[in-house]
Amino acid sequence: MIVVVTDIDGSLLEPGSRSLTDEKAALDFLAAHDIPLIVNSSRTRAEIARLHETLEMRTPFISEHGSALFLPHGCLPFVPRRARPAVGGQVIEFGRRYYEVVDTLRTVGRELNVEMVGFAELSIDEVARELGISSVEAQLVKLREYTELVRIVEEDDGTLSRLMKALRRRGLRCCRRSRHHLISGTPDRAEGLKTLKALWNQAWGKHVMVGLGDSEDDVAWLQSVDVPIFVENGSSGIPARVLRKLPTVHVTERSGRQGWSDAIFEFVGKALALQSPRQPNTLRTR
Repeated sequence: MIVVVTDIDGSLLEPGSRSLTDEKAALDFLAAHDIPLIVNSSRTRAEIARLHETLEMRTPFISEHGSALFLPHGCLPFVPRRARPAVGGQVIEFGRRYYEVVDTLRTVGRELNVEMVGFAELSIDEVARELGISSVEAQLVKLREYTELVRIVEEDDGTLSRLMKALRRRGLRCCRRSRHHLISGTPDRAEGLKTLKALWNQAWGKHVMVGLGDSEDDVAWLQSVDVPIFVENGSSGIPARVLRKLPTVHVTERSGRQGWSDAIFEFVGKALALQSPRQPNTLRTR
């Protein structure tokens, strides 16, 4: 079996956006070969669920920067012990609850006298303006369960350094998201994927896991896949520290959604060709 795990920002089709021809062909390629597609994103469960509905997927997915693994009904032939009931299936949680993260963040902000704009305080319309998205998309962004998005009002290197150190002392991590920062209470972003791999082995046996990411922040979980792929993000190249952590990584020539599509055909196609005879997957992608 082959399983594809992917981040979606800047690569995969997102709700409300137009599909590229190459991208649609890549998705059709996965569906035609019954290759499951697993989303591993910093986005909320609601955002990913909307994408699942758009692409007619019923595979597991990992939300909010590794904070939770959601298992839609029927995606596994058993219910894991650690799972608890959730809308549409079960969930295995790894991160701290949203209110804990927000309360801790507010406390740190007061202690350091750092002014931050947190999404917990913003209305749906304000989130839409802050991110430049529609009100419908902003509503899904607001449905946070584990992580908080913030904008530091007066950010400089010193302020950010002090903030990150203070958050780490309280068990929180801080990752940049354009002009915002994502605050997470998940100790290890890769834990969700490792858990999924173990469940997949238990359910379906040995498999090859192909992973696609496009930022240095994806390295943590890409280290846990069999075929790591870095999709060019239009920057000046992959940092040397990424290559040291992922010595076997494959890098796409094109960036963004086009690079993502290229990777599906090239590297998933190669993995598929090595399977002889091909063993059909029992869980359809679409």
